[in-house]
Amino acid sequence: MVTQINVILMIELIQAKITTAVKGWNTDLQNLANSKEIIAINFGAQKVYNGFELYLSGHIWYDEHNLWLLDKMWSPDKDYISLGRESLEFDRLIILEEYENILKKEITSSKDLYRDFIVAVGLVDGEIKRLK
Repeated sequence: MVTQINVILMIELIQAKITTAVKGWNTDLQNLANSKEIIAINFGAQKVYNGFELYLSGHIWYDEHNLWLLDKMWSPDKDYISLGRESLEFDRLIILEEYENILKKEITSSKDLYRDFIVAVGLVDGEIKRLK
């Protein structure tokens, strides 16, 4: 039986895993920002057989119709980071909401890192939302 306390603990675990993944990409993003080639980055999530996983892609152009996502030009050294089997307990929109909230905090706290990027977040099978 899943109790409310268990759900809260599982959400906190998912939040911690998302935060670790996002912060883990900072060095790659700093190197990318220094190169000035990539202008748009997409923080994506997808559901796979053993849980949700996070990925990051960089692009040399951007449009409002998400065609830019078809032209992946960069990905970090460590990509497709699993949130674990426990992430399957949550609806995809809850995972996306947690991802988005953590990214907003990270963009605010690391303004210099994200200054020159268009930043988007979304599910592989859903709407992509521009955060910056």
